[in-house]
Amino acid sequence: MVSATLVSPGDAVLLVGNPVAQAADLQKAQQDLLSLVTPTGKVVFEQLDRLPHITLPKTTFNAAVSGTSAIQPAAFPHPDAALAKLSSALKPNGVLYLREPVLVDSAAAATVTKTEALRVPTRTVAGLLSALKLAGFVDTQIVSESALEDEKVAAYTMSCWGVTPGEVPGVSEYLRGKVVMVEVTARKPGYEVGAAAVLSFGKKKAAATDGVNGVNGVNGANGVKPQPTKQAVWTVSANDDDEDEEHELEDEDALLDEEDLKIPTKLAPEDCAPPSTGGKKKACKNCTCGLADEEEAEAADEEKAKVVVVTPAKKAATAPASSCGSCYLGDAFRCSSCPYLGMPAFKPGEKVVLAGNLLKDDLEL
Repeated sequence: MVSATLVSPGDAVLLVGNPVAQAADLQKAQQDLLSLVTPTGKVVFEQLDRLPHITLPKTTFNAAVSGTSAIQPAAFPHPDAALAKLSSALKPNGVLYLREPVLVDSAAAATVTKTEALRVPTRTVAGLLSALKLAGFVDTQIVSESALEDEKVAAYTMSCWGVTPGEVPGVSEYLRGKVVMVEVTARKPGYEVGAAAVLSFGKKKAAATDGVNGVNGVNGANGVKPQPTKQAVWTVSANDDDEDEEHELEDEDALLDEEDLKIPTKLAPEDCAPPSTGGKKKACKNCTCGLADEEEAEAADEEKAKVVVVTPAKKAATAPASSCGSCYLGDAFRCSSCPYLGMPAFKPGEKVVLAGNLLKDDLEL
């Protein structure tokens, strides 16, 4: 039975059932909650296995109840998706109450029999509390914790946890003495996911001065109204409970001393100064003023000026030589790619001269 400390008159409550619960038990649990919320409140019913697949109204319920003692058996673990849906449906500071079977320790959870079951408990109490925190709940508390009888474990294995008939004996035997039934309460934070806090910026209030100008805003002896002292210090205050407390920002000018404010003077190294006897100054060994780079550039230019450019003499043009030695004999002896193809025969070494009428038409019209 859910206590009156979790549900108040006028509250909207979400009652979560399970697939194997009897209709009479569901009606009794609903009537018990209606008696607590009075006619000014309301109770809405939903099934646990449907929660991951439906959309619940957001920020609607003051409390959510799953696995109440009136609805038996309370043998079903709550998936992470179902916990997230319950967190979204609750109002800020809304309360969640649930009962769930868990394993006795992490060793049992790590070596649980691998079956095709969909609802066999696989996490410990610490795992359940961690899942609630990941779903967005805070102030998680264990109301009660008790070992589950072997007879109930065997019954839950057959009717609630989806174990195939052939695996029921092995799973039931393995889980004997390793299942614990826990009751847990958790609370949704007092804000919604994505809520933003407004930052306010304001100048620090000036305190009234003593003496001639008066104290705490009272006119002094000369009758002059005190003037507030201006402060060039900004304060940042979050929109929270300590609004009256103001925090000064660090004055950046106070971080500097007199040495930091001095302007450094650049002095030329003595080694780069011109020699006393006159002439051009030379760069020092570790020159950083750029004089060494200038000297290297000048030296490179001088080296370029000393380079003598030698142009090779052109070979005298010679008459093209025949690779086959038969080009002068005529087309009958020339290759298909011969440059003299189509020209008349000539004597070896003789310059080939085309006739004046070679490029003219044979027929005149």
